[in-house]
Amino acid sequence: MTLNSGIFSFFIASLINLGMTPTQPIPSSYQPIDAINGAGLYKQIIGDGNEAYLQVIDLGKIQIDQLVGEVTSRGIDEGKYYQGEGKYDSPFFKMKLFSEVSDEYQKLDADSVFTIINCSFFEQYQSSSQLSFPIKLNGTVITGGSSPYGPIAQPKDKFYRNIHLKALVWDDNSAYITDYNPATGAPLSDRSVKNAIVSYQYSDHPAKVFGGNQKNRYHLISTLDKDGINGDELLLIMTVNKATIDEAADLLRKLSVRGDIITIDGGISTYLFNGRVGNITLPQSVNLKDNPEFRSLPHYLGFRYRSKKNM
Repeated sequence: MTLNSGIFSFFIASLINLGMTPTQPIPSSYQPIDAINGAGLYKQIIGDGNEAYLQVIDLGKIQIDQLVGEVTSRGIDEGKYYQGEGKYDSPFFKMKLFSEVSDEYQKLDADSVFTIINCSFFEQYQSSSQLSFPIKLNGTVITGGSSPYGPIAQPKDKFYRNIHLKALVWDDNSAYITDYNPATGAPLSDRSVKNAIVSYQYSDHPAKVFGGNQKNRYHLISTLDKDGINGDELLLIMTVNKATIDEAADLLRKLSVRGDIITIDGGISTYLFNGRVGNITLPQSVNLKDNPEFRSLPHYLGFRYRSKKNM
C-alpha cells in the first residue's frame, strides 16, 4: 500500500447523480445557512446553548473526498481488526491543522467546496496518529484500526469485546450503514466496496457507555431515502455543540431516519467548515498551554460539487 506524500494527500471517493429532497421537508425550525444544488446546511437553536447543524447531502450531485495526512510510519502488526493485505496494518497518519486542510481543499476549486468535517477517531495526540477503526479508500483498506475500545479479546472494557462496529459505505448511487465483521473485514473486504469508514453505533460511544451521556459536541451520520425506491440517496449529518448523544440521535429520528446512526470523532475535535461562511465549529486545544486555535487532526471528509455544470 503506497500513499502519496506532500503537503496533503487527497483520496477521492466519487458519487453520482440523484436529487436532494428528503421524504419529508426540513422543519421550519431549521434555518438555512447555505444551500446549493445537491446540499443544504441548516441551523436550529435547541436551547441551553445547544446549536444543531444539519447537513443534507445528495450523493448524486455532491462528491465526498476523504482527506488523510500522509503515512509517517507503517506500524505493521499493530492493527487489531482486519488482516487487509496479509498482515495487520495500522499505520500512523500525519496530523493536519484544520486551516491547512481547508486551504488545500479550496485550492481544488474554491467555488465548489460546500463543507469539511473531521471524521475518524484517532489514537494519539502527537504529530502522527493511528486511526481507531478501519477505512477503505478508493478500493484499498488503508488501515485496519487500532482502538482498544473495539471487538478484541482483551479490550479496555469487557463491554467492547463483542461490540458490533458499524460501517458507512457509499458508492455511485447510494449509501448504507451495516455491521462490520472484524473476522472477515466485511463489508470492506468486498471488492465492490470502494469507500467506507468504520465507527461506533451512536449508542456504543464511550461517552454514553462510560461518561454518563453528558452533553458534549458530536457528529452523527445516517442515511435517508428520497424517492421511495430501494436505496438511500441522502446522507444526513447532525452536528451539535451542547447535547447528549441521545438528544442528537433524536434530532435525526425526527427527520424520518429509521435506520442505523453512527458517530464519528467529536468532542474537542469537532470541526465544521462551510465554503460560504467559513469556520462554524473549530477544534479546541487539548492543552491549555497551546494556542486554542491550534488543533491538528488526521482524517477529514470534504463535500463539494461534482461538476460546476450542476450549479
